[in-house]
Parts: sequence; structure tokens; C-alpha cells
Amino acid sequence: MIKNSDSTQLERQWKILSILSWENKGVTINQIYNRIAKNFGEKVSPKTIKRDLDDLTMVFPIYEDGEGRGTTYALEKYKIEDFVFSVQELFSLFFLREIIRKYDTSEPGKLALQLLERIISYIPSIYDDYIDRLYKTFLIQKDIDSDTNVTVETLKMINDAIVEKKCIKIRYYSFTSDSETVREVNPYIMYEKDGHYYLTGFCKLHNEIRDFRISRMKEIEVLNKSFEILPEFDKTKYYKYTWNILKGSTRYKIEIKFTGNAARLVKEYDRYRADDLIENEDGSIIFIKTVSQLDEIKRWVLGFGSDAEVLGPQEFKDMIYNEIIKMAEKIKGA
Repeated sequence: MIKNSDSTQLERQWKILSILSWENKGVTINQIYNRIAKNFGEKVSPKTIKRDLDDLTMVFPIYEDGEGRGTTYALEKYKIEDFVFSVQELFSLFFLREIIRKYDTSEPGKLALQLLERIISYIPSIYDDYIDRLYKTFLIQKDIDSDTNVTVETLKMINDAIVEKKCIKIRYYSFTSDSETVREVNPYIMYEKDGHYYLTGFCKLHNEIRDFRISRMKEIEVLNKSFEILPEFDKTKYYKYTWNILKGSTRYKIEIKFTGNAARLVKEYDRYRADDLIENEDGSIIFIKTVSQLDEIKRWVLGFGSDAEVLGPQEFKDMIYNEIIKMAEKIKGA
């Protein structure tokens, strides 16, 4: 059944590009109209197709031939065989595939890997030997546990709501409270962290901006309600003060002195997380970081034991002290 198109402009233009890529010769607007109806079951007006073609020709190598209704449009095609790869480019292609492989337990990762495998399959066979040798000499460990229940369709639904500024209603499981609630959210932006997908948006239930793990959304419905992003929302600042995932409204300037082996480890592996890192002559370091939530960085600091000394703020010093006392009491009573 052919229906009037409810596709976004991006989706429509992708369909037009697909049709042009299928044809070995130029096609008219009327032929594109018929192919969209046949292959995608949608009706798009010739005026809209013409407007989309005008936009696409500004970006893609699409050529016109003829005049009036007989004008044909053709997409210049490129083949991988036309490219000569350097050793560095082949290594980068292999590296990219192995990085994506870390996400292959999730549907988006699996589809991305299939796409890249498909591209690699068209590379001239003269490069196969080099890629085979890379498999034997270079290993990228799989250290990411991807969300297995997040589908591309779910991400697309949320993405469309973000683009069109439409409110969504979700039935959401909160790990913190171990309960489910139904809430309306104005979706702002999606992001990926350690194989998990998150949505940042304004939660009307709590009347504040919050993060939602998409795998914990049990139901999603796009509502016919429009919204505007709060003018004070700055995505750069919003994520800047995050240690890992958890966020808060308070700013804490954390200062920690690391000594011994901990100082060497932090300099080697965690320097990038610091706002500032001061190296002292005795080999110790002062690690400075402003965060908006203390629980996550608390667990990190405790992992270094007595080689970590919290210099401030006092609230964080008290938190670490109380946690150590509780741990000592449990060990003493065991």
C-alpha cells in the first residue's frame, strides 16, 4: 500500500541517492517518483523531489542532462578499485574494523561491522595478504560490554524526536530506586559511553535535565508535543564536570595528592582526566579535577589506598574518611 510520505528530509534524500546509485544511466523526476513508490511504498510529490535534488547537487556529484520534464539526473559512481591504499591507510581500516568489533553485541555495532566488512570485501585482493598478517600480529582487546537490547530502530526514533523537537513518553526503569515510572522527556542529545547508549533530556517528572540509559527504557512513544531546548543548556559544560556518568548541580574542586606507585600510575593512565596535574620534586603529584558528583570519583580514589591523600574539599575528605572507617570496622569484625 502506497502512503503519503512521512519521511524526514534526510530520509527522503537518502532514498533519492539510493535510487540514483542503482541506475547505470540518468533517471527523470517522474522515474524517481515511481521508484520511491515501488521500493519504499511512499508518495513524494515531484516538486519535493526536485527540491531535494537541488539540495543534493550542492554536496554530491549529481549531473543533469536535458531540459524540462525530460531532464535526467545521474550520480557519478566511485569504485574502491579506483583507489590505491597506502600501508598506513590499510592499517587504519583494519584498526577501525577491530574497534567496531568491540560493539558487535549491540545491533548498531553489528550493523556497522557488517557495513565495514562489506566495504573491505571490495578491496582489491592484492591487499588481502597485508590485512591477514595484521590479524596475526595486532590484537585489540574487547573490553566493552555493549547494550544488547538497544536497536537501531529505537535510536532512530529518539533521534527523529530530537531533530523534530518532539517530546517523548517513556516507561523507565531506574537502577537507583529499583522502580519503574512513566515520564515525559524533552530529548536533547544522545551519547555513547563504554558501549552503553544514553539520552540527555529535560525530565518533566523531576523538572530538571537528566540522563537516561536507553536500554532501561521499557516503552517509548513520540508525542505530538513540541519543545524548545532550555537556553541555559550547554552540552559542553554539562558533560565537562562528569567523572564517569553521574551528574549533579554542585561543583566540587577535588585535590588529591598521590605518592609512590600511585603517582606513577595516575600520570601514565589518568592524566587526561585531570583539569590540572602538578608534579612535585619528590615524585608525588597533585591531581586537580572539578566534578559535579562525588560517588564515582570516591570509588576511584579508594582504589589507590594509602598512596592517595585527599587535600580538599572538606566534604570529600569526610566522605573518604567515613568510608575507610566503615571498611575497617567490617574487616575488624570479620
